[in-house]
Amino acid sequence: GRFRDPEAIKEPSEPNPIIKAISSAIQRFVIACSFVYTKQPLRIEQVLRQVYPIDDSNVDSELVESIQTPAQDDTAAEVFYRVITKNGAGPQSYVDDILKELDCPVLLAWGESDPWIRSAAADKIQSLHAEFHGENVAGENGPKWIKRASIDAGHCPHDEAPDAVNGAILSFLDEVLSIA
Repeated sequence: GRFRDPEAIKEPSEPNPIIKAISSAIQRFVIACSFVYTKQPLRIEQVLRQVYPIDDSNVDSELVESIQTPAQDDTAAEVFYRVITKNGAGPQSYVDDILKELDCPVLLAWGESDPWIRSAAADKIQSLHAEFHGENVAGENGPKWIKRASIDAGHCPHDEAPDAVNGAILSFLDEVLSIA
């Protein structure tokens, strides 16, 4: 997700509707062309090998097919467009706002070699959580605490290093249950 930019200035007015419509049409066309390329099995495999930097042994034809199959759906191009443009239904959700509202322990199981979402994002999540809820180590001051498990994996630690992720989850549950 996105973080709030504390220095962002709100746009004073809507852009010209003609320019907005032309820009949107060009953007849709470029993203549609990109989707045609992106959903090809060789491209899917190439991307998967990037996000499994430590152990790509799970990148096989079954995994590629599990991603390619939904990409053949009639609505897949629209979903791809909305993901790329972050144009889902409803207002934009920010990580900051979600963290602020959390009223429970959080396990942040992070693939430290993730090429897409760098570990600096996990650092920021921890920092924001502390800003909103204080330095609450292992629930000393109530249920709003966060634990980070650094996993030697990429973007899909649950698949690339399942034993490490499962161990982190079990350890976290032990801590949560011992406090409750």
